[in-house]
Amino acid sequence: MIFRFLAWRLGFEWANLKRCCGHGPQRVRYLGFGANLADTILRERRITPLDAAAFTLQDHGLRFDHPSAWEHCSYASAEPAPGEKLHGTLYTLSGRDAARMDFYESVPVLRRYRRTWVEQDGTRLYYYQTNRSTPGLLPTDEYLGYITAGLAVHPGVDDDYRHWINHHPTAIPGRLVTSFPAPHRPGRSRVADAYRRITLKLYIDVIRRVSLTEWMIRKPDSIINGQADS
Repeated sequence: MIFRFLAWRLGFEWANLKRCCGHGPQRVRYLGFGANLADTILRERRITPLDAAAFTLQDHGLRFDHPSAWEHCSYASAEPAPGEKLHGTLYTLSGRDAARMDFYESVPVLRRYRRTWVEQDGTRLYYYQTNRSTPGLLPTDEYLGYITAGLAVHPGVDDDYRHWINHHPTAIPGRLVTSFPAPHRPGRSRVADAYRRITLKLYIDVIRRVSLTEWMIRKPDSIINGQADS
């Protein structure tokens, strides 16, 4: 497991280095509906949207079924769901920032999320969909706060949906899970579980946090009212 985490870090460093050379020519549209609704998260990740606007994706629904590294807790995902609406922010990203976002969302190497492409009214976009759908999980208060704040000014959110989000139950993080990033296998020894838990903590506290190249990318000054400084 440690080698997968290290491979993820090395790939991320390469993506950062490419971004240091500019945005590049490619442009993609990405629908954020979870923590990436929050300006603070985008600035922290040094993601600079070239454009941003409120967007509602039809026939898709918000789900809290993507398992986090802590027991009982989840992150957001989305699923095709006839009649439902997925409210978020449609960001125009450079291909290089989009590649960096993939690493933040554990798409390369770890394969926890995947890009799902859809088209609506002539707009082609992608969102992140979980590869590890797990029922019975809940978001934390902090995570749900990013979503409620991001949707506070969304013009397409009706009162019932806003009430559902604002009053959604939450969970307190438990211990680190041993099925991250690979699913649990029956019969694994306690020693193996201890190794996986130690490795996961190393990933969360060191490998995921420490970058040799990210500091070279300027943080966006502000992301206000659907427009971002580039």
